[in-house]
Amino acid sequence: FSQNIFLMLVDKFKGYLKSEIEVFLSNIFLKVLESPNSSFEQKALVLESLRALSTDPVVLAQIFLTYDCDMDANNLYKEIVHNLTKLSSRFTILPNSNTNKKDVEQEFELSLAGMEVLVTILKAILRAMGLPVPEEEDEEDSATARLRKSLQIDVVMGTKSSRKVPEKKEIGVTSEDDISEYDFKTSTKAPAVEASKIVDTFETKRAQQQNFEIGSVKFTLSLKSGLKYFIDNGFVELDAKSIALFFIVNKDKLDKTQMGEAYGREPDACFVKGEGVDPEKGGIGFWFLILNHYVDSFDFNGILFDDAIRLFQSGFRLPGEAQKIDRIMEKFAERYTRQNLDIFPSADTAFILAFSVIMLNTDLHNPNIKEEKRMTLDSFIRNNRGIADGEDLPTEFLTGIFKRIKLNPFSLKEDDEARQKIKEQELLESNFFFEGSSLFGTSAEDRKKEKFKKEREEMMNATEQLFKKRSTKGKSGNASIYAKTHLTDSIDPGDVVKPMFDVTWGPLIGTLSQVLECAVDERSIAVCLNGFVYAVRIAAHSHMSLARDTFVNSLAKFTFLGSIKNMRHKNIESIRTLLSIAVIDGEYLNESWGPVLQCISQLARLRLFGSGLDSDETFLNDDGDKSKGIRNSSNHDLSDATGLFRQPTKAETDRETEETNSRAVVAAFNEILIDKVFSSTVNLSSRSIAHFIEQLVEVSAMEIAGNSKRGISGVGASSKKLKSGESKLRKGSGEEGPRIFSLQRLVEVADFNMVVRPRLAWAQVWEIMANHFAKIGCDENAMVSIFAIDSLKQLSFKFLEKPELSEFNFQRIFLRPFLHIMENAKTREDIRELILRCVDNMIRIMSHNLRSGWKIFFSILTVSASDKSERINTLGLAILQSLLDEHLHQLCCLHKDDKATVITAEDTVEDLTPLQKHNRNANVDDFVGLCRASLAFVQTNNSSSPLPIGLSMRALCHAACYADLIAEERVLPPVSGNQSKNPDISGYTYEGLNDKEGLSMVLWRTLLDGLSNGLKSTRMSNTGGVGCLVQRGSILALRAILLRYGHLFSTSQWGALLAQTLLPAIQAAAGSDKSQVILITSECPSISSVDFLSEPQALPPPHNDEGLRKFALHSSSAERAPARPLGEAELLVEASFTDMRHGGDGNLSRAYILANKDIQAILGEQPFPDSWIATTAPIAFGTLTDILSEIALKRGSQGRSVIWPLINKQFYVWSIGCQKADGSVWEPCEAIVRIACREMYRFGLRLNESLATLQSEECTAWVSAVLQSYARLLFETVKIEENLKNELIRLKSVAYGPAGTDLDESCVLGKEIKEEVEEKIEARVEKDEEVGKVETEVIVYTPYGKGKLLEKRKDVFTGKNSVIYTHVMNIIRLDYGGILYRPAPGTKVLEEDKSNKPTPVSYEDFMNDVKLIENPPRFMLETGKVITRESWWQDLVPALKVRCVGVHCMQHYLHELLYFFAPLISQEITEQLQLSLNKSKLLAAEASTQEDLSHAFQEAMFSQWGDGVEEVEEALSNIGQSSHRRGSEIFFLTQEAGATNNTVHMLSILYKIEDTSGISWDRDAYSESILLEHIEEVLEKFVKSESSDGHLIDPNVWRNAGESGGKLAIYCTSFAKVVVNILQVMLFMSDKKFSKHHRAFFPLLCSLVLVQSEEIRTLVKEILQQKIAPELSVQM
Repeated sequence: FSQNIFLMLVDKFKGYLKSEIEVFLSNIFLKVLESPNSSFEQKALVLESLRALSTDPVVLAQIFLTYDCDMDANNLYKEIVHNLTKLSSRFTILPNSNTNKKDVEQEFELSLAGMEVLVTILKAILRAMGLPVPEEEDEEDSATARLRKSLQIDVVMGTKSSRKVPEKKEIGVTSEDDISEYDFKTSTKAPAVEASKIVDTFETKRAQQQNFEIGSVKFTLSLKSGLKYFIDNGFVELDAKSIALFFIVNKDKLDKTQMGEAYGREPDACFVKGEGVDPEKGGIGFWFLILNHYVDSFDFNGILFDDAIRLFQSGFRLPGEAQKIDRIMEKFAERYTRQNLDIFPSADTAFILAFSVIMLNTDLHNPNIKEEKRMTLDSFIRNNRGIADGEDLPTEFLTGIFKRIKLNPFSLKEDDEARQKIKEQELLESNFFFEGSSLFGTSAEDRKKEKFKKEREEMMNATEQLFKKRSTKGKSGNASIYAKTHLTDSIDPGDVVKPMFDVTWGPLIGTLSQVLECAVDERSIAVCLNGFVYAVRIAAHSHMSLARDTFVNSLAKFTFLGSIKNMRHKNIESIRTLLSIAVIDGEYLNESWGPVLQCISQLARLRLFGSGLDSDETFLNDDGDKSKGIRNSSNHDLSDATGLFRQPTKAETDRETEETNSRAVVAAFNEILIDKVFSSTVNLSSRSIAHFIEQLVEVSAMEIAGNSKRGISGVGASSKKLKSGESKLRKGSGEEGPRIFSLQRLVEVADFNMVVRPRLAWAQVWEIMANHFAKIGCDENAMVSIFAIDSLKQLSFKFLEKPELSEFNFQRIFLRPFLHIMENAKTREDIRELILRCVDNMIRIMSHNLRSGWKIFFSILTVSASDKSERINTLGLAILQSLLDEHLHQLCCLHKDDKATVITAEDTVEDLTPLQKHNRNANVDDFVGLCRASLAFVQTNNSSSPLPIGLSMRALCHAACYADLIAEERVLPPVSGNQSKNPDISGYTYEGLNDKEGLSMVLWRTLLDGLSNGLKSTRMSNTGGVGCLVQRGSILALRAILLRYGHLFSTSQWGALLAQTLLPAIQAAAGSDKSQVILITSECPSISSVDFLSEPQALPPPHNDEGLRKFALHSSSAERAPARPLGEAELLVEASFTDMRHGGDGNLSRAYILANKDIQAILGEQPFPDSWIATTAPIAFGTLTDILSEIALKRGSQGRSVIWPLINKQFYVWSIGCQKADGSVWEPCEAIVRIACREMYRFGLRLNESLATLQSEECTAWVSAVLQSYARLLFETVKIEENLKNELIRLKSVAYGPAGTDLDESCVLGKEIKEEVEEKIEARVEKDEEVGKVETEVIVYTPYGKGKLLEKRKDVFTGKNSVIYTHVMNIIRLDYGGILYRPAPGTKVLEEDKSNKPTPVSYEDFMNDVKLIENPPRFMLETGKVITRESWWQDLVPALKVRCVGVHCMQHYLHELLYFFAPLISQEITEQLQLSLNKSKLLAAEASTQEDLSHAFQEAMFSQWGDGVEEVEEALSNIGQSSHRRGSEIFFLTQEAGATNNTVHMLSILYKIEDTSGISWDRDAYSESILLEHIEEVLEKFVKSESSDGHLIDPNVWRNAGESGGKLAIYCTSFAKVVVNILQVMLFMSDKKFSKHHRAFFPLLCSLVLVQSEEIRTLVKEILQQKIAPELSVQM
């Protein structure tokens, strides 16, 4: 009845009885519950009262808010929880052997009841949160119900039936500013806001308590550090008085030993070091002041002396050092004497007596002192005689002190409690023979009652003191309490659930785990498991991740699924509880899904084991059957090994345990319960399913690694360990074998959720799964990888069944794992092949639904091209081929809008909707990806695992097919987003085009760039002696595409294409050729040593050519031919490849004939199959000629102003060389020069063929452009030739020294030269890089030619961070007139040195930079190497020969073109041609007579021939004994003859033209005099040479005078052809013009009558007969 009254008071009047309720609960209820001496009935009543309080969430919340959130109140709610957890944990303590059964049962019921009250608190919290709480079915069987029944009590809250948890709505609260004792006004603040403020107070209070505990520990360890911590955290100020009061208030919380040390410190000790610090603030004397303030806080007035000492020492422990004790007790004696003046005459008396009393206490109560040696009363009195200023203290006074000390010693509270516990423990450990009483007749029950009686008196006294202390608060204080109570009443308990549970869950988890560990009865297990369920639910819904994870992990470990232990009923129930939590509260588990799913994984393993089925390990091991046999045989051997008395091994014991557990699991759980966990994921939110997938992925990874028990295992990992000696069969990294249970479930979860969830939400979830599939797909275990790929394929098929909406890329996201696996270098070859086959299947079946997924498939096929396996390469290209053959119609309409409308070429950009524009751009991106996939099979560099050549050639055919699609507008260009910076970003096009042209080239750029990369490939692609197949195939494909569809490009597009793709590629390929071809030079310009070069291709036939039609029919009838017809470019490429394979002549109209022939019988071996120049350059250069003739000519002035300059400039480069980006010079070899000159000639022939179709203005313009190009190129080549000639002559003088000197090799190469250079360096450094004009002539040799140093200029500029820089520049005038600015040799751009000292340079720096040479030079400084007599000619003779060959070829082809173009040329062009030819003639005439050049060419010839030089010299000397037959003469005489012949030829044509109508200049007047001069000069020199050297020449040389120029280096043989040409000019000259000059011609003709050449004599005879005879009227 009294309990009900108390509960009613709590319910109704808590606002008025806050302090009383706090005192009653904390000082009575909880003391009774905590006391070991209180009776069973008393504890039961307290528990029942607490249960009644805990049932109502409002009451619990108000207790928490009223006390735990009050800075001045005790943590009442926390104390209730802690006391309940202590009571519940007593059940786990083993009872003593002499404890009777009744006590054990009662203790158990109390502990279980305490556990139930804790669970009741959890249920109340759940109600406060508005969560459902299941009603207990066996409520009457609970421990609390049994207690109520046994005690016949019914303690309930007074208004329990009518109380409800406040709904979550705004309720007004009172404001403390507006309240009075009896009148409360409603506040406008929301309860949630006020609750937040109160909770903040709780957090502040808890933080302070935690900080105080930390400070207490620090204080115990170190006085100074602990006190500093308290000061820094605001617990006390740095003030001696404040610290003394702080020690007094917290004497029961702080270490008393340290406080004693603080009071006993030296008077001059300080806390803060430093001079002038106030002693009150830590200076010298700080500790002594603390002692003074501590002593001054006591009131000893009227207190007995020994009681005063007892009170004084209750706050600290006396230090062990005597001096410290003296200081403390001295202050005590002084204080006591001052307040009790009539007791002692002086403070010294009190001090001495105090010391004596302390010694008496130690002597009487020290257990180490024997009884007979203890101090007696007489001894005590005797020891204190004469201490009162020579007098004795009263005997009665001393006797009273002695008796009170003997009866009640000085001791601290904690020491008393420790001694009491020791005594109780000794009493419990003693053995008694009688339960009712001991040998002395006192029962244990009586002793407990006696102790509790004493405890009750103490509780009552303490309670009375507390009531008295708190009754001093006035009326205003009560009003504040009432207002706060009203405030807490208005707060929803749900708003304070989180802090309440934060207080609860820590001690609760320990209690639940401890009880469940020891529990064996079903009631305790059920209560604990319910506690776990409720705690997880509260933590999960409150988003308290740490608490949630802790409870779930603890429960998971109680399942024993992670260890090898026999499962009992509680373990089975723990599993069931865990599954229930997963199904019911899975929405809020988040990261706690991990241990749940691990347990499910192990549960499934045990079920599989118990069902007798093969485990995943058997399936996933490559040698599964073998391992199974080993295991069975091993078990058989173990059973028979050592007979009946053999002890089982640990492996056998573990296996037996696993079998027992598996049977229990199979009996308790069915598959449906496990399935429900995964099928329920469809009900999870997007956030929760992401957490679920994340944890399932982690569990799957641990399974595959063989560590699936990690995290829930307390013991070993596997039950299937083999005994030593057996082979280890597992491939996982852990102790278990790999398993795929979670991977299978992952697939199921994906299947469940794929359709029901929005694609956007599903994409986020799939990203987690995709990364896992990508990782597992690369696993070293083939079976695991195969399962992952197969699962991914099945999910992909299902995902692709649903069409993808426009503007989304979910397919790309979903299929990305295939690409990641394919790209991983660790992926097995069979797995990569499996991925390709999956891609093939998906394309064949689901291509109609593919949109953004195409990008992934194209990327995968691109990766397959770079695979090291030929099988993967072949399969990848086969898929591409199948794609083109069977799904081309789908590739041409990759994206449709939502109405399935196909975008056509007729739709203008303005007519397109935004969606259609997006789809069109997406089409382009996909098409570009397709092009890149095919072009990836065109290998562009050498590799250790090269692609089969056939694959590259087939990929080139794909490129032609893509060109057909673009040209036929089956794939349309994008409508926006073009850019020319990054080829990896969509919209990549050519730079410099307008938007429309740039967009139209987006499709072409990738295709043409890819083919150009194949053109400049460095891969050795040879088959059957035929080389550079990939390079030749690439240029053939480019040629076919450009010539077939070149009309689709605008002129500006052609310009961009040539400048940015085709020409750089051809130049790069030419420059990268390092074969022997680049070293070949001819011994005579007119007789080529590179006649092995392939021929250029003929122009392709038109698309309607009959031969191509027949080839197309043949191709379509071939085996595995595509059903689709071949496009124009693709047909042309196929025909070109057929012609190339069969060694055809390039006539593609006959390709159908070659297609049926045997390849092996036709192929011939090429001399240099690895040379790009020998095999591919003629076709590449010829392609440019084709572009000029087929594109540029038809574009008129646009083609001439855009296309012609680009290609013509490139021909210039191939004729004379160029400077690279790195500053080095690239020089063409003879083969390139001959090919370039031939292609210029071929274009001239094409131009001549097209003249009839061009207008007269265009004809003149094109002819002028071509001939002007010849003139300029010839002039520049001759100019370079002249520089090389002069340099060669100079180098000879360097190698052999000035005239009249004979320097040996040691002089040239010796250290004298190095020392000379070093002296120059030192001299230059000493002069401090003198700047200004150079007075003396200094010759400088640079990579750009020889020049003269004009000036040194010092430049100063400011760089980053205002740093000043300086460097010296050389200003050089080159020989050809250019000005070169170049840093001075050896100097660097450095920060300005204040000392102005030049930067020193080394000998090596000087030799490697631009060299300053004094005249005459003695060694070559241009390249940094010394010139010797053996090497002076090596670099320049081959280069000079190439220039000579170039000049010869240009003059030769110019002679042919002049037949066609001379009538159309202007005077300006004629003058340019004559100037170039004349320069060539003069240079050659001079060079042919120079001995130094002859010597250089001879050295080069001897070096090339090697041994047998004597024989060569003898052979040469036998041919006429001429000194001008050593090498250089044949080059320069041929050049001179060619220049002369061209001049005569051009002038004669101009002179012979009779019709001058429409001509703006007088050709006769211009050509007549020049022609006659050349005729006279040539004939005179010829006759002179023939008469002097003709007799030395073999008569066979003269058989055909027109071809004798290459035979011998003699003027008459070299100019025989020129003479023939001159005589023919005379012969066909009109009679009028001949008659005008017959007097000059006649003597010359007469001198030719006796020459050895029959052809010349015949022509002379004809001239005499036809021209001279009529003039003389003579018949011949």
